[in-house]
Amino acid sequence: MHHFAKLTVGLLFLLLGCSSLLFGQTTPRISLSELPELPVARGDSASIGYAGMVGGPVGGAIIAAGGANFPAARPWRGGEKVYSDRIFVLVDRKWQETETRLPTPLAYGASVALPTGILVIGGETGETTTDRVFLLRYSAASGMEMQDYPSLPEPLAYTSAVVEDGYVYVVGGKNDARSVRSFYRMELARADRWERLPDLPGPPRALHAVAVQETQESRNLFVVGGRNQVAGQKSDPLTTILSYDLRRGSWHEEGELAIDGQTVVSMGGSLVATGSMHLLLYGGSDEVLFNELEELSLRIPQAGGDSALITRRDEILDHHPGFSRRVLAYNTITKRWFTYDSLSVPLPVTALGFMDGENFVGVSGEVSPGIRTPGVRSYRAAEAAQPFGLFNYAVLAGYLLLSVLIGVYFSYKQKSTEDYFTGGGRIPWWASGLSVFGTLLSAITFMAIPAKSFTTDWSFFMLNITAILITPVIALLFIPFFNRLRIRTAYEYLEKRFNYAARVFGSLSFILFQLGRIGIVLLLPSLAISIVTGIPVEASILIMGFLCIVYTTFGGIEAVIWTDVLQVIVLMGGSVLAVVWILLHTDQSVGEMITYASERNKFNLADMSFDFTRSTFWVVFIGGLASAMITQGTDQTIVQRYLTSSSIEDSRKTLYTNAVMTLPATIIFFSLGTLLFIFYSERPEALSPTMSNNDSIFPWYIVRELPVGVSGLLVAGIFSAAMSSISSSLNSVSTAFCNDFYAHFRPQVADLRLLRIARIATIMTGILGVILALWMANSNIKSLWDEFYRYLGLFTGGLGGLFLLGMLTTRANGRGALIGLTVSAVLIWYVSVYTPISFLMYAFFGLTSCFVFGYAFSLLWPADQR
Repeated sequence: MHHFAKLTVGLLFLLLGCSSLLFGQTTPRISLSELPELPVARGDSASIGYAGMVGGPVGGAIIAAGGANFPAARPWRGGEKVYSDRIFVLVDRKWQETETRLPTPLAYGASVALPTGILVIGGETGETTTDRVFLLRYSAASGMEMQDYPSLPEPLAYTSAVVEDGYVYVVGGKNDARSVRSFYRMELARADRWERLPDLPGPPRALHAVAVQETQESRNLFVVGGRNQVAGQKSDPLTTILSYDLRRGSWHEEGELAIDGQTVVSMGGSLVATGSMHLLLYGGSDEVLFNELEELSLRIPQAGGDSALITRRDEILDHHPGFSRRVLAYNTITKRWFTYDSLSVPLPVTALGFMDGENFVGVSGEVSPGIRTPGVRSYRAAEAAQPFGLFNYAVLAGYLLLSVLIGVYFSYKQKSTEDYFTGGGRIPWWASGLSVFGTLLSAITFMAIPAKSFTTDWSFFMLNITAILITPVIALLFIPFFNRLRIRTAYEYLEKRFNYAARVFGSLSFILFQLGRIGIVLLLPSLAISIVTGIPVEASILIMGFLCIVYTTFGGIEAVIWTDVLQVIVLMGGSVLAVVWILLHTDQSVGEMITYASERNKFNLADMSFDFTRSTFWVVFIGGLASAMITQGTDQTIVQRYLTSSSIEDSRKTLYTNAVMTLPATIIFFSLGTLLFIFYSERPEALSPTMSNNDSIFPWYIVRELPVGVSGLLVAGIFSAAMSSISSSLNSVSTAFCNDFYAHFRPQVADLRLLRIARIATIMTGILGVILALWMANSNIKSLWDEFYRYLGLFTGGLGGLFLLGMLTTRANGRGALIGLTVSAVLIWYVSVYTPISFLMYAFFGLTSCFVFGYAFSLLWPADQR
């Protein structure tokens, strides 16, 4: 054991040391790389590029088609605008022009990438505006192919389009005479017609940019920039931002595009969603020289070609500095704009812009009025990983080492399964109570609750309060059953009351849920640590998983409980410190902060509507009570803490300790989210647009804003929070496997052999959990809080009903209970797959359906005498 501990310590410092050297380097916010330029088209002498091309990524290639340019001379020198029907394809970093051409010369249409190809929507032909819609398909084997789609209800150019949830949305644009407020969508599964949606509010709009991103309440389609243009009149640049709630089907005005109080005009830029709550606006034409040039273009014909006006126009165009170099960012939660980066080169407008994986690609476009570029660039938003610092790494390593040493210390006390599973009666009730609180707290609470209240409001507050409200039920109903029966697992009761099959289902459901929980709790802090320090997610998962398996395998339940106690002290102390630190480093007083947050509905506690598809009060309250009862009354990780106490009274004290700590902790964590909202509203540039997971907000603040050493300790606390929850799961799964399965089939097994089996089960469970976490690291999971409660309802919903059936009725019997449980499982599956009901209700449906159907089916057989 000594040699194994030394190996563990050495590996820990080696991993953390390598991480500090390799993953703390700074990089530019926007990295720019050059792709091959557009080639010289057949018959042309040079490649000058195009404005208003259509295309995008498809099948590993990039299509760029159409566009318009001035091949003979600059427009103010008499050059004629020519529209193109050529199609270029970039394959293996080489452009080639296809033999196939567009049906007609085309520019300034919209295009979106579909799985089957590039959908081209509207545009100008050089003679008129078109309503045509068609799909460009490309493969190396069959080349370029086209397929017609339903035409738009009206001709549109300078429009924008986006794909979202099986629909193509087309927003605004311009016909031959003027800009319009039209808004259409087409369902891709049917692709038979365009549906007209509510018009854009405010003035008509063209040459704007659109993208879809998460908001506080929904996913919204955002419209930024553009202009209102009427033929023969000066156009009106627009600075207002519009958003369309895709769930409710309604438009909202989001305010103006403004930075530091100064409004910004952007026409012809590209808007993309990045991370979990930001939009990035690449470039766009401003209004300063644009206004003057447009006024000159209107005045020159009226003045009969006045030479002074022409000279002024040509002087502006000959010496135009180019369009904007700035990449602007917008946070859809705080509703704040800021300059994310300023590039060394201007960003072309009316370029073909699209996302290709994690990179934004800009193809050709206009670098200044009338001048195109054949250049193709790839832009990558990559927030610099702030160096974590050797001192912080030392604190982190020291803390994790302490957790391992606790396991080593208690390993010498593990002489029997009684020691390993229940601590041999040596654990005081207050430590068990803190352990229950710590197990339920975990990294999920520490990071996900502040993230929830940051992105939404306090509507999930009641979810934690239900854990307090259910306490008397657990104390008066469940604990007496468990303690008087002298059982080792909660599911042993099910066999005593019904039959072994009920015990198997209960224990197996618990084990499956815990495997999912281990994966989630391993992944959550790993994602956060990766974002704020640059340590790869996989490395964090492996470090935590390995260390956790070590001290749990050898230290048993005692090591688990005492590491929980340490974790609670660090996390709660750190949370209070973070609250104080934010209050000291915001510009508003406490009263102003409360007013600011209240005006933005951040303190909303309850949506009283009877809508069970959202997290309304009734969903949170009813679903929360069911979830809390299942967790505190049937979850072996919690029940095992009750069983470490030698009396019912001490078991109840354990439960009450958790209840007493839950209320202040809940207030602190929800307050943290609201305070972070205020802090990042004041300093929008301090929150990275590249943050892909909302749950990383609080860790981001910890590393970026808290003092060195303190941030290291809190990051260590995040690791520890995850590890303590995982260790609880590992020990409890081992307990359930050994007692509910192995010992059942080998009742005469020697105690020391069962202890070895328990340790092997702990190791195997840990390995499976690590593998699951690594798999989940490559899955798109927006909020792990949501996933945790989804697992809870799906795997353990019926289990709570089974326990209540046994404890509250004498008529229920084994056969009826199992049939009810089966019906309950099918019902939960159906609700989760085929209905929009909130996942928070799964536990309630599982509990009640199992109880009702189990009792009803029990009436078909004689009452059980147990």
